[in-house]
Amino acid sequence: MKLKFFLLAFFIQFALFAQEVSTKLIEKTPFQLERFVGVDKFNNFYGIKKNTFYKIEGSKTYQFADIQLGELTSVDLLNPLKITLFYRDMNTVVIVDNRLNEISRINFTTITNFRNIYHATTGKDNSLWIFNIDLQQLELFDYNTKKVLFHTQPINQEIIQQESNFNFCWLLQEKKLEFYNSYGSFMNAFPVPENFEFRQDNNLIVGKDQEKWIILKRDAKAFTPLEISQNAVKDFYLNNENLYLYTDNFIYRYQLNPSN
Repeated sequence: MKLKFFLLAFFIQFALFAQEVSTKLIEKTPFQLERFVGVDKFNNFYGIKKNTFYKIEGSKTYQFADIQLGELTSVDLLNPLKITLFYRDMNTVVIVDNRLNEISRINFTTITNFRNIYHATTGKDNSLWIFNIDLQQLELFDYNTKKVLFHTQPINQEIIQQESNFNFCWLLQEKKLEFYNSYGSFMNAFPVPENFEFRQDNNLIVGKDQEKWIILKRDAKAFTPLEISQNAVKDFYLNNENLYLYTDNFIYRYQLNPSN
């Protein structure tokens, strides 16, 4: 009996150990902008200073700004050739190219069947994931035809944060993280701690509260702890299983190994 108990405890401990995600600090890079937005697959850095959006490409720097649009609320780098800039105060999305030249501008107040939106991120093809606060629903919106392709059922909770890729969209609420597919169908929900924020890349999710980091591996059923030494960071970003942390005018790049 004691041997069976010992073996059971050993296998449980081994399984928990196998689920841990290893991290390795690879490098740190000086960064002088006020806000760190992210890094694309070509290793170009993006940030914001005095409400101007910057791209740092080696020795070259590009920028975009429009003071008439108010504060830049969020940036989505999912497609570095079509970057989504959202200006909540003016209910407007601007799409810029890889040199931050404007491609398209969508003012949701002036279009037919206008809508007030609270979040906007990149979708597939010429679409945006938008959260319509008039109807309290997530919509996949084609910005060329100005039509809604798919939408969810009404969501009667405040949406704190929205992240997306071409096929899925995650909505952070006060105590849970929900995600939906591109047809507007609810997929799953995960409990999260208070004061939570997260980033996702290719269905891998890393998040933090004020005290700890956690990770949701692809196809996992729950978050697990993630050991990161820095906790008080200004901004963070996840790309290609690399976690970038901005603190003390440096960006620290940690390599994750979620397949452990």
